[in-house]
Amino acid sequence: MNRAIAVALSLLAISVALPISGAAQPAQPSSIPGPALLDEHNNALFKRMVALNSALRTYTATVHLDVALKSFPFISPSIDGNVYYKRPDKTAVIFDTVPALASQFKKVYPRVDPPGLWTTIYDVAVISDDGTVSLFRLRPKKNGRVDHLDVKVDDPTATIRSYSWTYKDGGSVSFDQSFTSIGGNYLVDKQVGHVDLPAYKADVTSAFSDYKLNVAIEDSVFVEK
Repeated sequence: MNRAIAVALSLLAISVALPISGAAQPAQPSSIPGPALLDEHNNALFKRMVALNSALRTYTATVHLDVALKSFPFISPSIDGNVYYKRPDKTAVIFDTVPALASQFKKVYPRVDPPGLWTTIYDVAVISDDGTVSLFRLRPKKNGRVDHLDVKVDDPTATIRSYSWTYKDGGSVSFDQSFTSIGGNYLVDKQVGHVDLPAYKADVTSAFSDYKLNVAIEDSVFVEK
């Protein structure tokens, strides 16, 4: 049960950084074949993604998480907590009922970095763009469990609609998300995800509310316990 909940917590913890951007870094050369790699200096959509929420320095929010395991032990726990963000990339999730498990997400699930950091970590290519939705494919520069990550981006708003990880062992994790606009910032209000890994399968839904923007947050909040 603890492992299953840890997977759910990982989905939530990742979402903290989703609507936030960071300073774009120079892309590194790549030997991976396929579509032309992203030139962030020439891709107008990518530049808008990096600039999104540029005035947002910090935020806090409450979150409610519903988990439905599709493999043993077939439980459906619900979890409440708080999320914290501080620019450029500090994130934390503190749960009311299972705080001891909050740190487990890094062991189970890959971190989602803001678009401004993509080209330092991934080889990034634009797979398609139909004028409404663009599909980015991110391949890790360093060898690891993840084969690639597909990201769908809404062209009009430059917000990320969905993430889909494909693992080298055949597993996958994906989630769709919707946004709300607060003070001119786009912030996630709901995520619906699915975990399909060899050891376990689960559906995860998270709902975010009560955002407070540009508030003081002590750095101690982000220290792993």
